[in-house]
Amino acid sequence: MSTSTTMPNTTMPNTTMPTPLSDQNCGTPLDYSVVRKNKIEKITEYYNTLLTEYTKSYTDYARQSNSVNTNDRTYADTTLKPKTEAYNTQIINLSKELINAVNKDTDLILDQKNELETKTQQIDTLMTNIKLLKAKNTDLTITEKSQVDSLNTTKSGSDDLKMTSQIYMGINILLVLLVIGLILYLVYSNFTNKSNNTNNINNIYKNIKSNNI
Repeated sequence: MSTSTTMPNTTMPNTTMPTPLSDQNCGTPLDYSVVRKNKIEKITEYYNTLLTEYTKSYTDYARQSNSVNTNDRTYADTTLKPKTEAYNTQIINLSKELINAVNKDTDLILDQKNELETKTQQIDTLMTNIKLLKAKNTDLTITEKSQVDSLNTTKSGSDDLKMTSQIYMGINILLVLLVIGLILYLVYSNFTNKSNNTNNINNIYKNIKSNNI
């Protein structure tokens, strides 16, 4: 039978629970594949350390609690059993922490998913507004072009009308000049004819008078 009085190391392992994903900054999008990979590695290392220490402690406790040596059984009950229960409690707490971390991570993922959906809707709305503005701009461009074409047509018609008016005015001036010239011609012709008639009458009168003498 073992009568060893050597006491196993009762120091608890210095382990630190990995930081939950929910402690990360929510404002910056995370690369979940990298974060989860690193987190799983830390959790696995932490769990394996606890499991190794728990297994060793439980094995020591089971062996010495069944020893025929009273000191071994006493040591098992007073030291190894609390130590084993402490490791078991840590494993249970780790499981609870993992569940809480998963729940927090899930909530964070849902929050970021909702935020992403909101931003996606905002982008969709913005894209729709841009399309509407582009369509409106196209309509305004077409309307502006139509107005410019109409203005150019009106201006061209106005220029043609102005030219036509000037031609008609020139023709009217020529007609007025012709009428004035014709009137002058008629007046002058009548005056000349009247003078000639007067001269002819005077000549006839003179001839008659000469014949009577």
